[in-house]
Amino acid sequence: MKTGRLNTSISIYELTSTTDFSGDVSEVWTLAGTVRAEVTQLDGSRFLNVTELVDRVIYKIVTWNNNYANNLRVVYGSLTLYPMRPPTINTDRSGREVITIYGVTKQ
Repeated sequence: MKTGRLNTSISIYELTSTTDFSGDVSEVWTLAGTVRAEVTQLDGSRFLNVTELVDRVIYKIVTWNNNYANNLRVVYGSLTLYPMRPPTINTDRSGREVITIYGVTKQ
């Protein structure tokens, strides 16, 4: 991956669960990191969901791997992208791990 393509800043959030003294579990999204990434729009569609017109846009996000958890979400500008499947991790020619996430704007 050429670093010049990493032209966008994204924030990656991981879901963390904590249990209090009474046994109740609370989940919160915590910032795992803000990184440079290549973000490409792959597809977009608009459909009617009950009485609401919904946009669904699919993005491909490529960045360096920082050992993120599988349960994550990406904030790109004003959009929150939810992974469609677990992130894919590959190694590039220089031996660095590259993470690829396919994210969607609406689930």
